[in-house]
Amino acid sequence: MYKMTRVNTMEFEPEYSNIRLDNIAQEFWDAQDPEKKRRIPLSRLKERILRTKDADGLANALVLQLLEEADKNYDGYISYEEYLQFTEEARSRGEGRQGFNRAALSVLPRGERTAETRRYIEYYRCCPPPFFMLLASLTEIGVFTYYALDMDRPMGASGPAPIYSPLIYNPYRRYEAWRFISYALIHSGWVHLVTNLVMQLLFGVLLELVHRWWRIMLVYLAGVLAGSLAHSLTAPTMYLAGASGGVYSVMYAHAGNLVLNWSEMEYRWLQLIIIIFVSVLDLSYAFYDTYGSATPSNTGHMAHLGGAIAGVLVGVSILRNLQRRRWERVCWWISFTIYVILVGTAVILNASLQDYFPENDYTSYADLRADYLKRAT
Repeated sequence: MYKMTRVNTMEFEPEYSNIRLDNIAQEFWDAQDPEKKRRIPLSRLKERILRTKDADGLANALVLQLLEEADKNYDGYISYEEYLQFTEEARSRGEGRQGFNRAALSVLPRGERTAETRRYIEYYRCCPPPFFMLLASLTEIGVFTYYALDMDRPMGASGPAPIYSPLIYNPYRRYEAWRFISYALIHSGWVHLVTNLVMQLLFGVLLELVHRWWRIMLVYLAGVLAGSLAHSLTAPTMYLAGASGGVYSVMYAHAGNLVLNWSEMEYRWLQLIIIIFVSVLDLSYAFYDTYGSATPSNTGHMAHLGGAIAGVLVGVSILRNLQRRRWERVCWWISFTIYVILVGTAVILNASLQDYFPENDYTSYADLRADYLKRAT
């Protein structure tokens, strides 16, 4: 394929003689073989790809080829010429996907960047798109549209909410246990809906892409449940609507995953600053709305807090590092146990403190709806 000359240059076959590497790809090879004369052991190359930052900037398609296809002649080595070939093939395969791949890898700890996860990202074409986050978002939009039409009233930025719905959390119908989950489908006004959609898609889609839909579903539902339970115990007479518990759970699951895998995460400081900024903003508003505002809103701040706590605890368990160290295993069990204890305690309190909550209402749904629409006219 190539031969050495007296001036230590390489003469490649014409097909590859004009290939020029981008700066990142060139720097990666130069770190192994600055003179471009040696053959690099593939075992060492793969170790650097999977365990160091050296390959973070390489095209994902190139990384996959180096991990899975590099040893075509089964000699355990790769030459510079072979590297050029792989780079050119990866460039043609990966055009337009580098930004997408980098975004997906930014939420994936380095310990999980195996050939399998990189292959999943590389061949993911958003068709079908991330399953759960899209399904949840479309369902919330559908339910919002249905009740906007059913109430036969102008739907404003902040309401009204269909309090007669069998989906909303109704403190007078807590015996209908599904409401502790289904309230997430109801939103009070289009601003409430759009805000939750933007946040859950922003934080949820990339996490779902690299951690699979069922993991994000568990995190999301854990936050929804924890949010309603926290709200029911702190505001026993208030209705609750909105997916904020699930949104906060997904967001803080990412925060827990970020902290747990700090040394392996890309753009970790930027991600942490964004999460801290959003958290400070939300907490500041919660304190002002609760203690400083002359006209406090009906925002379920405790549902936000419950979702956030659930996100950290369940996220540590679900979005775990595949290369778990001993202390991470301990952290996994502690987090899981705390979540189960908190949720179990809240369920027991809801079931046992009957005098703390308002009396149950057994009015039929038809009568509730008719009464609501009558008062609205």
